[in-house]
Amino acid sequence: MGKQAREERKGKDTEPRKEQDQGLSAEDKRFAGTLEYLARGIILGGSLGAIAGWFFMDFGRAIGLGLLAGCLAGVTMKNMNDRKRGR
Repeated sequence: MGKQAREERKGKDTEPRKEQDQGLSAEDKRFAGTLEYLARGIILGGSLGAIAGWFFMDFGRAIGLGLLAGCLAGVTMKNMNDRKRGR
């Protein structure tokens, strides 16, 4: 992808979010970001747990452990991002 296309895409991705975030305080925005990272981790962990359940272990236990690991992964992603941004 070229530089111009990346810039156009970047501008399009941030515009709708600015409209949604207009009425939120800084604390609310940070909390929403935390929930976003947590949701990503849970979805990813649950998916990996389901795959592990098909092949290696009991399905319910695999999904439960995957969801738990996903929660921890989401918190870790949030902490890494905060550290990178200097918060």
